[in-house]
Amino acid sequence: MEVRIIVETTFENGTTKRHRLGRLSRSFRSTQPEGFGLLLEDAKTILAQLQTAILIDQIEEISEASRVCPDCDGIRAIHDYRSRVLDTLFGRLQVKVPRIRRCACKAKSDVVLGGPHTPLAHFFPDRSTPELRRLQAELGARHSFREAARILETFLPCAKQLNTSVRNRLGKVARDNGYSTQTEAVVSAGAELAPELTVFVDGAHIRCRPEYQKRHLDVAVGKIESLDNCRRFGLVKQAVLSPACQLRQDLRALGWDQNQAVTVISDGEPALLNLVRGATGGKGRHILDWWHISMRIQHVENAVKGLLQIGGLSRIPVLFERPAGGMT
Repeated sequence: MEVRIIVETTFENGTTKRHRLGRLSRSFRSTQPEGFGLLLEDAKTILAQLQTAILIDQIEEISEASRVCPDCDGIRAIHDYRSRVLDTLFGRLQVKVPRIRRCACKAKSDVVLGGPHTPLAHFFPDRSTPELRRLQAELGARHSFREAARILETFLPCAKQLNTSVRNRLGKVARDNGYSTQTEAVVSAGAELAPELTVFVDGAHIRCRPEYQKRHLDVAVGKIESLDNCRRFGLVKQAVLSPACQLRQDLRALGWDQNQAVTVISDGEPALLNLVRGATGGKGRHILDWWHISMRIQHVENAVKGLLQIGGLSRIPVLFERPAGGMT
């Protein structure tokens, strides 16, 4: 059989437009079990084409409506067309958007006339959809940045995702929610003068092969970041130079001194925190990374979901109230 996918758009003025998105062929004589229904690659292709058709029609309708002056109902002239790249969950699109001139009716008032404006600037200030930004921040909080980028690329026809893009998106969300203003008060006055250093560290236990009869290895890997530079490191406990001394040298290479505090972001393993404290002389503060915070909260979320599925249980908050006697 053959499946043809056609989308019809009806605008507010009554006109219609049809888009032919594609065609799928499913021959029953040569169909394998994995060929039944809609495949992931087919779905990604169709979603990308559907997003293109809908978005272009929306931009066309918004551009035509924006030409009408809200003050005198006159038709404003188009200054020129500019290309704009929009990032969405279902693909990165390059569209041509008109720039509309200001209406002459405002020249009689005291309002200072500006240059031509783009209707799309109001809807896409970051040149990306809010849904894409929300999903990047949510996956970046629950997984590593590289894993979050891989998940997005695997299941969605979005543009190539970088771990730095996910990290920057999560940081922007944190700053918009006031996180940066709360953490600045924690830093001591002596550390504010020096550039802030952040140590991202994780550990792994590598078992040796049985036929070699050698010791197992405890490895600590991570990255040191400053405002304008970064340095990656890998430390082995059994090395000749102690891991703390090696880490201290890497910190000094980025401008660290004895009076500067260091922020440590890890999975909460005490050995990793002690490693950084040994290198810095005990100065520093620890922050549990986003992924392990979300995993700890996930247990509470799953428990509440399980309670909600119990029949006849309507008041969940009652289970978490503290009794009058003070016992939990």
